[in-house]
Amino acid sequence: MKIGIVGYGKMGKDIFSLFFDKLPDAQFVVIDLFGAEENKEAMLKTLGKSLKRKKLTEEQYEFKKDSFLFTDDTSALSGCNVVIEAVFENMTAKKELFAKAAQAVSDDCLLLTNTSSLDIASVFSDIPHKERCFGLHFFYPVKLTGFVELNVLPETSQSNVEKAAQLVKAAGKKPIVFSGEYHIYLNQILACMVSHAIYLREIFSASTSETGRAVEELFSIAGPFDVLDSVGLGLMAGSPDNFRIERNKGLLGYGCEKMNGWLAEGCPKDTLSFLDFMAEHESDTGSDCTKAALYMAALILNETVNAAFEYNGDKTVFLEAVQDTLGLAEPLSACLEKYDTKDIFAALDELHNNTGFGSYVHKDESEWEYILG
Repeated sequence: MKIGIVGYGKMGKDIFSLFFDKLPDAQFVVIDLFGAEENKEAMLKTLGKSLKRKKLTEEQYEFKKDSFLFTDDTSALSGCNVVIEAVFENMTAKKELFAKAAQAVSDDCLLLTNTSSLDIASVFSDIPHKERCFGLHFFYPVKLTGFVELNVLPETSQSNVEKAAQLVKAAGKKPIVFSGEYHIYLNQILACMVSHAIYLREIFSASTSETGRAVEELFSIAGPFDVLDSVGLGLMAGSPDNFRIERNKGLLGYGCEKMNGWLAEGCPKDTLSFLDFMAEHESDTGSDCTKAALYMAALILNETVNAAFEYNGDKTVFLEAVQDTLGLAEPLSACLEKYDTKDIFAALDELHNNTGFGSYVHKDESEWEYILG
């Protein structure tokens, strides 16, 4: 198999590393516009260290060092079975790169975008043979997340979805398929969680650190503000229109407004900047945040139930994917057992009455039990 990776930034590098490690017989072409020669030398140095440490045999080393090409020439993608695009979130840039890639590869080469927010149909609007075009969305850091989203278009063929799913499995990840307004769904629920945390910070009149500590019991490693810090305001503060599930636009719009406000106040848009900025510009208030975990659980459970009713795939896989993406410490069913349903519904009713956000409108208890058990 020959795999093309277009873009060698933070995400592209992680995607390449994943497949390079997991697919020992694959060939790779990396379209790297800004440092092809330097990155090639870095890879050869890494392989040399692995050989010295006996992590590779001499035979494996000889194959690996000749199994990749770093170049700025998209015509080198010729012969690829799969091309995965991982450049920055700009529609024009993605469309231009896919236009060049489509000219270089055969008509049955899979063309896959890793976009986390852009309209996937628009990315491929000018590309022929759309049956091979769809989204393959990885989360960052790639090696620490379990699921990869396959965001398919109406024209996408089932056989090509199965090819991509097998590739994801070969890399040790679990594929989950989404379509239509549920494109990039796991990213949408992650954005809802962050926006909800921002709202909890407001209603409890608490600092970011106080709110984060109040909900940390729900998460195994990183809470909502840690996620925001690792993603960065520059990416997280995009337009809520990038996500098309109507019920969540009010909450996402609120979160985007607040995040853009912090950007205007001088918070850097880069990763690992948000928490430091907030620590410098606010102090703990001593507010009572004891109910924050209940309110956070309420939003997560409610959105999961609402989405699960509309998801046409395996519900068990869907619930596992939500837990993995949000970094929850326990399965959703265990979370429901921890907090009384009446208290959860009361919290959701209060939140909806105060905001009018559709994210807080809940189904009946029997429907919750059907989804969560």
